[in-house]
Amino acid sequence: MSASVKRTVVMLSAVAVIAVMGFSASPVGAHVAAANTKFCSVLSSDQGTGIDFESLGPAEATFAAKLMRKAAKTGVPANLKADLGKLAKVYDRIADGEPAAKVLTPSKQKAILPALTRFSKYVGANCKAPTT
Repeated sequence: MSASVKRTVVMLSAVAVIAVMGFSASPVGAHVAAANTKFCSVLSSDQGTGIDFESLGPAEATFAAKLMRKAAKTGVPANLKADLGKLAKVYDRIADGEPAAKVLTPSKQKAILPALTRFSKYVGANCKAPTT
């Protein structure tokens, strides 16, 4: 697997980890201050507990695709909704057993980078870490 593909796999894995783990470690009684609480709630759910996102295998990719689709239904802006759909399709291909190197060609990496960036920025702006 080329270094470029590895970076994108790491980035996709990071998106999935942010989505699952980013808020689940908050202390009991803490709240998530958010502009889109439904979106943040979907991301902070513990439905992915126990999944190892480091390898981004079929099980992780299946979960991540479902999570992206669920997050897209939370009233996010239209461009982010489209981005989440694109990311879900990438995860679907990996979940179906396609090798990451085939799914994440250089042109595909370039195409999904803006979607990954917008997703990360939206999470950062709308799903603040809980304060104690």
